[in-house]
Amino acid sequence: MKYGMIIALALFASGCQRAIPTEVIGAGHVMAMETAADAAAESPAPVSQISNEQDFEVVATAQTVESDAERIAANRAKYIVMEVQALPQRTGRRPNVVEYAIRTNNPIGVQLYSRFGTGLKVISSGGCDRYRSKDEAQQDFLSRGGPQRDAYGLDPDGDGFACGWDPRPFRLAVGN
Repeated sequence: MKYGMIIALALFASGCQRAIPTEVIGAGHVMAMETAADAAAESPAPVSQISNEQDFEVVATAQTVESDAERIAANRAKYIVMEVQALPQRTGRRPNVVEYAIRTNNPIGVQLYSRFGTGLKVISSGGCDRYRSKDEAQQDFLSRGGPQRDAYGLDPDGDGFACGWDPRPFRLAVGN
């Protein structure tokens, strides 16, 4: 076993080495490659041009303190202060999961509501796999009588949160 590993490592290491083409090994080709490398080293590298906006000399001659003050004044004239307004209320019959998250304060996994036979409901109705997202599952759970009732077994632990839905991001957003 030990020798097999050594042989495997040796084969792997030999496969990783770079092969040198036979043309390069010949002296004439090596000399030609050295000449090309020397010519490339002697020619200067192309100088990259910087834009006028990045060149201090160009900007210093084109812009003045007065022109900066005029530009700042023009920007201030365009500045609009918006008054704080109440968020619009969502219309529709679907429950608002954000509002539910803010209204509740119980931690995830702490049972508040009694559940009976939810294991059979999950098997028979497909459970959380029917929903595209956890938010959609929570919304459907609330619209069907949750958190008090759990007709489809979406909240087997009875904490009021269906399919592992997490209210903490919404609660943290309100706290900030």
